[in-house]
Amino acid sequence: MHKLLNFIKLFSISIILLFGIIYAGGGFYFNAIRFDQIFIRPDFLVILAGFGLMGIFYLISRLNLPKRFFLPGLLGVAFIIRFIWVWVSPTVPESDFLMLYNAANAATEGDFGFTENAYFQKWVYQLGFVMYQAAVINMFGDSIFVLQFINILFSVAIIWLVYEITREVFNENAGRIAGLVYTFYIPAIVMTSLLTNQILATFLFYAGALLLVKSLSEKKWSWVIIGVLFALGHIIRPLGPFVLLATGIFLFVVYVLGQKRKTAGINLMKFSGIIATYFLIITLASQALMMSGISDYPLENRDPKWKFVLGLNHETKGTYSNEDAETLSGLEWEERLEKEEEMIDQRLSNPSRLTDLFVDKFSIMWGNRDASISWSYGDGDENIRERLYQLDKVLYIQFFIFAFTAFVALMIHLWKNHSDKKIQSLFFVLFIIGYAMIHLIIEIQTRYRFVMMPSLIILQSYGVYAFFNQSLKLSIQRLKRTQPSEEAQEASAIQR
Repeated sequence: MHKLLNFIKLFSISIILLFGIIYAGGGFYFNAIRFDQIFIRPDFLVILAGFGLMGIFYLISRLNLPKRFFLPGLLGVAFIIRFIWVWVSPTVPESDFLMLYNAANAATEGDFGFTENAYFQKWVYQLGFVMYQAAVINMFGDSIFVLQFINILFSVAIIWLVYEITREVFNENAGRIAGLVYTFYIPAIVMTSLLTNQILATFLFYAGALLLVKSLSEKKWSWVIIGVLFALGHIIRPLGPFVLLATGIFLFVVYVLGQKRKTAGINLMKFSGIIATYFLIITLASQALMMSGISDYPLENRDPKWKFVLGLNHETKGTYSNEDAETLSGLEWEERLEKEEEMIDQRLSNPSRLTDLFVDKFSIMWGNRDASISWSYGDGDENIRERLYQLDKVLYIQFFIFAFTAFVALMIHLWKNHSDKKIQSLFFVLFIIGYAMIHLIIEIQTRYRFVMMPSLIILQSYGVYAFFNQSLKLSIQRLKRTQPSEEAQEASAIQR
């Protein structure tokens, strides 16, 4: 029985990593075919430039620099870059960002009339981020710069999390590479000037992920904190169920399959504890808003089908559709929900068209320009904006090249030793796969990539380390073989 469970475990690991390989290969392909839209130089030169940049990160990671100097220096550089960006960028809140900011200002004055707005009636979960912004405004005033400055602090904190997670799962060198990459990742810089919920949510989810891979099996009550962090992340941006699903599969494969019955039972109880804590926190937050009279509804999406209506639209290839919005506008609540279900059924009625839709959506979601740049710098200098797109793409395509490398390396390594700590990386592989798959059927925007990108950077950084480290070893071995031994050199000299 134990052998069978171990085989199932190895099979599950292989399937997860195989999906990762497919994702990375597809991501590279759909980015490569779009190079001509951004660059006038030959494609291989752009890839070579990014490859060289990753090589520089690898060399920096090998410097004999103690952690107590490297990490503060890295975080200091990251802070300065982001502060300069916020200071000079012409970002002005608009669209949803402006609506949420205005709602937060109203909330600080005790005016919650905005909750009667159709936007907040449908997407009640947005109140979580509104109340967070209201708390900041209450303490520091209504300056947009204060909210942006806090974004900077959380963005720098994410770099620390990325470094610590990669260091924990792989090694110090890979951790340093991950920290360096995220420091200079363009969307992570430019998003700090947006009043977005993605930065804080990303921080909370990955803080929970760090505890998951570092402390769950060692510390008795870590599951409580993990549940709290995942719940708070969900309250800010509603991705909690998706994170819990990845956590459940991860714990089952890593901490249940192939384990002794008692150990497996304890780990299942810890996962149950994470779920219970998660729902308790969300329920308390919802009840607090309802009992205070701020909202009539819990923190939830009361119009969940809307994202599927957009995501299954063949004409817009899963992106936002003004036509769909107009079709549904003005309908009573029940009529709207019925119409949405009708539109979804219609768009699913021809399964043969879905394959093309999924390919198009994957291509757009993971291959198009990152819209966070246009949202953050839309009114700025066009040449600078174009340079930002180019700089982003140089680094971004490397993520898929080295993620592919990492998935292959992990498959080989974990087949030999599936008890190695590197198996913890499966959580981030699952996060990537699940995130990519759910966006095959719901609305896509390239700025939605943000929450998932730390996972990709964590994994690709191991790929960078594995590739360059192995290349260095092979070069040294080749050099030793080509150099004649000292004895042979002496004999040759005597003969001469």
